[in-house]
Amino acid sequence: MRKALLLLGALSLVSSVAYAKEVIPTVEEVVVVEEIKEQPKLTVTHVGQEIEIENPNGTDDFDDTWLFNTVGLKYEDWTFGLTAAKQWNVDFDNGIHSDNHRLVLDAWKKTTDNLKLGVRYRGQKDYDRYVLRYDYSNGILWSAGDFWYQATNQVAGGQTDNFEMEWFPIGLQYGPFKVGYFMDGIKYIGDISAGEQESYLEHQIRAYATLYKGEKLSITTEARVSLHTDADYKDNANGTKKGYRVFDDFGRNRIYLGASYQVTENLNVYGKYGYEFRDWSYENTTEKAWLADKNNHSQEGFQDIIVGWKYTF
Repeated sequence: MRKALLLLGALSLVSSVAYAKEVIPTVEEVVVVEEIKEQPKLTVTHVGQEIEIENPNGTDDFDDTWLFNTVGLKYEDWTFGLTAAKQWNVDFDNGIHSDNHRLVLDAWKKTTDNLKLGVRYRGQKDYDRYVLRYDYSNGILWSAGDFWYQATNQVAGGQTDNFEMEWFPIGLQYGPFKVGYFMDGIKYIGDISAGEQESYLEHQIRAYATLYKGEKLSITTEARVSLHTDADYKDNANGTKKGYRVFDDFGRNRIYLGASYQVTENLNVYGKYGYEFRDWSYENTTEKAWLADKNNHSQEGFQDIIVGWKYTF
């Protein structure tokens, strides 16, 4: 009898342990893997080089030749640009000489879906320029502008500091076409010497269009039509009015034709040629008297030649 009771007790104990294993869940080890977010970093977006030749008729063979070297960078919603440039004057009779250089630093930040704000520093031999910028686009409307303070590095020649702007207060865009009202204004400050310019303001209409866009080749054009130009000069030291000239109404018209070719997915080469037709209005002087000064040139036309390449990462 006793053995039977012990056997029943043992079976009861075994059954209890087995039941406990079934009803009590097994605790498994949980490993928490923390997701590591990639930290923002400064990256290079593109590099490139460009040669630009600006040449008013009647001066050197290639009056103002610049070589620009550019690097673009990005950090989150900021974009940056660095440009270093060197300038030469080319005259086939008198040789080639360089008398200027340029450093440009750019920073842009996208503040909304439609608006970017930026700053720029541009320094060269004769001035330092501190620029505030904006770029706005919303549907068919757009506007953009550069507004700066320019500190002159020239002591001689009556040069003073100035405030200046290049401003598109309003523009329209649709598909491959774009047009804008443009203003170029200068206001000199400080001790302005007798006979020197005090202010300048020019009004233009500028239009842009893509004439052809293929898989690799694109052809574009740009037109600049001057509506009105106005300038003010300080009287001469003897009290007489300063003789000067400005562009006549509709007297400054420039047309560009440009092309770009996508050599590879990353490499683009491009070129642009522009010619400007000029007609002058002479104030307090005559054309003959103006040209009698050996320091003045007729400059009835102007050429702008641009070639370059850009590699995007």
